[in-house]
Amino acid sequence: MKAAIYARVSTEGQNYEQQIEACQNYCKIKEWSEFDVFKEIESSIKYRPVFENMLRECREGKYSHIIVYRLDRAWRSSRQFIMDFDSLQARGIYVISVMESLDPTTPIGKAMMTILVALAELERSNISQATKDRLQALKNLGKKLGRRHGSKDKKKRGNIGYLIREAKKRGDKETIERLEGVRASK
Repeated sequence: MKAAIYARVSTEGQNYEQQIEACQNYCKIKEWSEFDVFKEIESSIKYRPVFENMLRECREGKYSHIIVYRLDRAWRSSRQFIMDFDSLQARGIYVISVMESLDPTTPIGKAMMTILVALAELERSNISQATKDRLQALKNLGKKLGRRHGSKDKKKRGNIGYLIREAKKRGDKETIERLEGVRASK
């Protein structure tokens, strides 16, 4: 029995060590000595390469459990959680949330996991809408948003990150590898 531990933070300034430690302690309590840790710094809801790689490896049979600190660290939408959860469970792979202490093998545990992910999605949507409303209110008051006219970055920005994201959307592996090589050489 081998577990996959997934930890995610949104920005480089955040630390995911607390998440990893809690998940590792859970594995020790269950006496699961074999586990791999997947760490990701990403706030995007659309594409998280480390998470996608972990799911692929789970579906290939490498892991029997996915351990997360909280469900919202891994799944950002209830729809995606339900699709992934059903797919994983059909393969005998269980998702365990350490902080929510839910057992996905029971109907109530599965339902509670779905509810928690839906609530996290609702919270994220509410925060997004409130931010948009505040920005619009500032615009209505005549406030200028964004940079001062004529201000520039201290360092010239490249567009490699954008090009890589677009190549990933298209599934163009050759372009992705080439651009990541260019980015690594800088």
